[in-house]
Amino acid sequence: MRIGDVQKVQAENTGVRLPRLQVEDRPAVTLPQKVEIEQPKKEAKPAPPIEVPKIESVTKQIDSFLRSIGRTINFRLDPASNRMVVSVIDATTGEVIRQVPGEEALKLAESIEQSMSAMVDEKA
Repeated sequence: MRIGDVQKVQAENTGVRLPRLQVEDRPAVTLPQKVEIEQPKKEAKPAPPIEVPKIESVTKQIDSFLRSIGRTINFRLDPASNRMVVSVIDATTGEVIRQVPGEEALKLAESIEQSMSAMVDEKA
């Protein structure tokens, strides 16, 4: 059988008639409203403390890289929130290029903490 013969066979009327289904004749398909997949529960283990010499080594590497591109890095503890703040500063102008967490986030955290302490004081 050649390729041309296959095309002829497919084009010929086979005489088989299939019933046409109307929309209402089709079986209704219902999908589940909510599918929940149960994940195995894993207990989070606290990360082991990082050794101070390792931290110093990493910060020196970061500082060295940033100085090579005209930047410095500053680590400080925010007194209001007692959180570590990391700032990337332009070495020539002293301008803060990036700060994590940002000033807005620090103010928001302080505001939330004050609100929470006020609520605790009212309940006591």
